[in-house]
Amino acid sequence: MAEPPLLQLPDVDPALLAVVIRRMLTEDRAGAEARGFEPLLEIAYLVASADSLDADEREGLVRTFEQLTSTDRAALEQHLHDFDDAIAASNRADRLRQAATDLHPDDRGGAVAFAAAIAMSDGWLGDSELGVLVELGGHLEINAERAREIVESVIARVETRLR
Repeated sequence: MAEPPLLQLPDVDPALLAVVIRRMLTEDRAGAEARGFEPLLEIAYLVASADSLDADEREGLVRTFEQLTSTDRAALEQHLHDFDDAIAASNRADRLRQAATDLHPDDRGGAVAFAAAIAMSDGWLGDSELGVLVELGGHLEINAERAREIVESVIARVETRLR
């Protein structure tokens, strides 16, 4: 049985939700390709997959990074497949710590918000995803309270854009 959601977005067309989140993320992440997107992609993957990676979340990752970078869909899907294999063979916490360390300094401040938005691509945010977001914050020297505030801010932005 799936865990109860901490956030359940109102019943909304999944395609509209995907467009809203992608547009918001694209606005926030301009220039990500020049900085190297792989650590940010892995962080978003690690957060969204904390409760299993929903098809909407997976598609959100691919489409968002297609828009942010010149990387094609097949290469992005290969990255996600590689992450699937890596998680099966290693420790999520270690991978999260390493990806946070590998982030470009310009991406460190927005990584929690970015990953939270991707995790909401399926219409809800669960406790396990929030836990990984707070853990990520710790790796980025953001305390748990501030990480939660960042997540709440992203929730508010998404809900406002859905109205």
